[in-house]
Amino acid sequence: MKANILRTVCFTFIAVLMNGFVSKAQETFYDIKMDNGKVTSKAQYVMGKYGTSIKESESKFTYDANGDLLKKETFVWNPTYEKNNNGRYYADYSEKNWTPAYCILYNKDSINNFVSVELCLWNTGKKMYGNPVKTMVFQLNDLNRYNYLAFQKGKKYNEVINNIKYDKDLLVSLTK
Repeated sequence: MKANILRTVCFTFIAVLMNGFVSKAQETFYDIKMDNGKVTSKAQYVMGKYGTSIKESESKFTYDANGDLLKKETFVWNPTYEKNNNGRYYADYSEKNWTPAYCILYNKDSINNFVSVELCLWNTGKKMYGNPVKTMVFQLNDLNRYNYLAFQKGKKYNEVINNIKYDKDLLVSLTK
């Protein structure tokens, strides 16, 4: 009797544990590549058409000589599958199947301590990035705090004067 109860409890525990693993395997996950403590690329994987995880988008980061972020460029995969010799389909990640989605540019003016962040969207017709659709401007008061923040979206312009704590990774976190 005790053995049957123990078996039932163990079986139930294993079934619940396996259910957790299966549901976690179907979630979105990221592959982040780093070089010298800096993120160089970030790939997003989702559950694909044939039950495998596929790379849906990839972001590439560019830094200057001081290690400050200059640009984040994000590409989106146009789902294309090829058939291999065994008759199985696999995702074709060749360069022709990737389309740029957007680019975030960071400009730093060391004289006035201004930092601007611009969002540019990809224009598929012209095959280039368009004018910035959203701009944010920060002014660094000293090494630790921002004292000015301005947002521009289209023709709308908002200014905020704050005492924002500066974090060197603040600009990177805004792009997530």
